[in-house]
Amino acid sequence: MEIIKVKEVKFLEEIYWKKKSKIKKIYPYLADDISPEVLIIGGGITGALTAYFIAKEGINVAIVEKNIIGYGSTIKTNAILEYQSDADMQKLEKTSGKKCANRTYKLSLEAIDLIEKINNEFDNIAEFKRQDAIYFTNKFMQKSNMARECKIRNEAGFKADLLDSHKILNMTSGIITQNASATINPYMFAQGLFENLNHLENVHVYENTEIVEVNPNYDNVECITKNGFKILSDSVIFTSGIDTLKYLEIPDLEIYKNFTIVTNSLRNENFNFTARDCIEPYYYLRFDNDGRIILSGQNSKFTTKFTDEKYFENFASEKYRKLNTALGKILNNISNIKVEFAYSSTYVTTKDSLPIIDEIPGMPNCFCNLAFGSNGIIYSTIRSQHAKKCSKRTIHKRHEHVLNKQKYSTIAPHTQS
Repeated sequence: MEIIKVKEVKFLEEIYWKKKSKIKKIYPYLADDISPEVLIIGGGITGALTAYFIAKEGINVAIVEKNIIGYGSTIKTNAILEYQSDADMQKLEKTSGKKCANRTYKLSLEAIDLIEKINNEFDNIAEFKRQDAIYFTNKFMQKSNMARECKIRNEAGFKADLLDSHKILNMTSGIITQNASATINPYMFAQGLFENLNHLENVHVYENTEIVEVNPNYDNVECITKNGFKILSDSVIFTSGIDTLKYLEIPDLEIYKNFTIVTNSLRNENFNFTARDCIEPYYYLRFDNDGRIILSGQNSKFTTKFTDEKYFENFASEKYRKLNTALGKILNNISNIKVEFAYSSTYVTTKDSLPIIDEIPGMPNCFCNLAFGSNGIIYSTIRSQHAKKCSKRTIHKRHEHVLNKQKYSTIAPHTQS
C-alpha cells in the first residue's frame, strides 16, 4: 500500500467553517421580559430544526443562544449526513435489538431526504450535496465482518454492495450504499434557517442571551437571563448539547474530544462519497464543495487535564499529526495535499450511540432534544419533527421516544453554574 505524502503544517486551532462562512445576520440580545408559548435554549442546528417544525404549526416560539447563532458545536462539525451511525447494524442489534437497528437506519435515510427538502425550500441555504455512503476497513481480519454487515443491511431493505477495492480509498473490504449520505455547510444551514424563520411574526431569535436560572412548575416555566430579564413560557426545549448536562444526570454517558483537519482545495478531483472506517477510534471523511478533504477522528475520552491549556495544545497537536498520517494511508491516487485547518470539538455519546429524547423527569414542561454522537444532525432532524408536541396546544402524550428508550434522572439544581 502506497502512503501518500501529506504536507506537514504548524497546527493552529482555526475552524474551517468560520473562515469560509461570514456571519450573515446579527441578532439582538434579549432586553425585555417576554412570554412565548415555547422557549428553545440553544441556537445551533438542533435548535434551528426544532424551531422550524414548531413555527410551521403557528406556535409562538423564542430561541435564545448564549453566544453567537451557530457558533457552538455546530460550527465544528464536519456535517456528514449518513444513514449509518457510530454503531453499525450488527452492534445496534446487539445493544438495542434488530427492530431498533432497522428503524434507526431507516429513519436516518428519511432524515437526509427531509434535510434536502428543507434546504431546497430556502433556495439551497446549506450547499447540500447528495453522496454515496461508504463503510470500509483496511484490515484483512475485518473482511468477514464487513460481509456480514452488508448482508444484514440488504436484509433490512438497504441496497448495499460489497467492495474489495476503491479508486480513492485504500481498503481491503467495504460497503457502498448509493445516495445514502449527503454533505452540507453546517453553519450556513443553521444561519439560513434562523434568518428565514426570523421573518415570521411568531418567531423571535436572540443571541448573546444566557439563561442562568430555570424554574419549572406544572403551569409554565420561568427562565431568568444573565441580565435579569424573565422569559415565561408554557414549555422549554433544551437543544444546547453538552450544556444541557447541567440539568441531567444520564447513566453510561461519556464525553469525548474529537479532532478534525481540512486540506487545501483539490478542485480537479471529482468526489461523490462520504466514508467512515469500522475500527475504533474510527475516522470519517468527506469533501467540501470546493474539493477540500475534511477528516475527523482520533477521538479521546475527556479528561480534566484538557483544562490545562498548554497540555491540551501539545495533546491536540499530536492528534492532528496522527490525522495527517492517517489521511495519507486512507487515500489513493491524490497528490499535492496540504492541511490548512485543524480544530477540536467536544461531544457526548451514549452507550448505544442513540440520542436522548424525552421530557425531563422532575422538571415539568421541560424537554430535551440531545442528538449525541457523530450523527447529531440526522438525529436532530428525526426528533425535531415531533417538537410541536412540547407545546400545550398540541400535546398528546409526553413520553414518546422516536428511536429507543433512554433512562436518566435530573440532578437537583435548576440553575446553571
